[in-house]
Amino acid sequence: MARRVVLAVSQREYAAKLAEYLREEQSDWDIAAFTHESAIRRELQENRSVDLLIGQLDLLHAVDEWSERIGKTMVLVEEKSQNAGKWQEILQFQPLPGLLSSIKDALVSETVVIRKGCQVVTVFSASGGTGKTTVALNLVRQAGERGLRTFYLNMEALNSTSALFGKGEPDSLSRLLYTLQAHPEQWVGQFEQHCRHQPYLRTDFFDAPDHPGERLALTSELLARLLEGIRETGRYDLIMIDPDSGAGDWHRNLVELSDRVVWMAIDDTQSLMKADKLLRYWGAQLVDKMDKIMFVLNKGQSGGMVNRWELPGISPTAFLPYIPQWKAVDQPRRLLGAPAFAGAIERLLDHLKLGGNSPSSRRRKEGEGHGSQRTHIRGAG
Repeated sequence: MARRVVLAVSQREYAAKLAEYLREEQSDWDIAAFTHESAIRRELQENRSVDLLIGQLDLLHAVDEWSERIGKTMVLVEEKSQNAGKWQEILQFQPLPGLLSSIKDALVSETVVIRKGCQVVTVFSASGGTGKTTVALNLVRQAGERGLRTFYLNMEALNSTSALFGKGEPDSLSRLLYTLQAHPEQWVGQFEQHCRHQPYLRTDFFDAPDHPGERLALTSELLARLLEGIRETGRYDLIMIDPDSGAGDWHRNLVELSDRVVWMAIDDTQSLMKADKLLRYWGAQLVDKMDKIMFVLNKGQSGGMVNRWELPGISPTAFLPYIPQWKAVDQPRRLLGAPAFAGAIERLLDHLKLGGNSPSSRRRKEGEGHGSQRTHIRGAG
């Protein structure tokens, strides 16, 4: 369901430009803009409740009596600390990307439950073709945009993410796993040496091996030691794990070790049957772990599901849209730029309630730095 966002700004030109920009950047927001007190009053009196009200101080005071119908209110100010009182302050005159960033930051600060320590999230599937890696990469990128310090760990036997991350050092994982077993006291130094950073995704990672041997020979015990080693560096709020589909012991153990599991499926008979069979196979071992599993349907079409949903729960926790343009994508970064998919990933992150730090100053600076090339909005004089 679209988030209802109402703008209350007296300058007509400013309101129109801001509304247009938000519609372009946030396809999952239902935007309405009003410039007169009477129109805003009528909207709150006659229309449905508002998820977010953004406006100037005088107009907000005029409709404060309907505050119970408003999820969150933000006030636009020319300078911070202008006695806005109970409302979150947003600088009115700033580059559009920075303005949107401020709005989203304020929303995240209330919708996310803060947890201590590093969280482990696994994006899993019982069968191939569900878009698991695409979802994991989008999750890690948008978690990074929220200010979480992330580590992306691809555990696929045949890893194709080098198209996005580059070739690097193919023996990284072999050396790290050997260190964990033979020289655990040297782990931190080896981790420092082999850990790399991908700035576009805002995440750290290990280079993918050329051969699948390390993944195929992985044991549950070694997997647990690897995750604990990464967690104990103290560098991360989130470890995002992207394994291949499988029914082995370490796959089940990964589900048990994770704080949350995003279990991917598509509206396809075989995909749903394989998921159901694997859950039955693991049955007793996962009986007290089911509350950590979130079932997500990818490549969804409008009009509902064709097949009957028989996995746990009345229906999937989240639906991700089908993006037909991705069929011909030859540049991996294009899998991270579809507005409809990005909006669905944002909602999925809200469901996960990962928590973390406030978005970094680097992100805000990036928005400001692009301001000279993007529209600046000013009130009509």
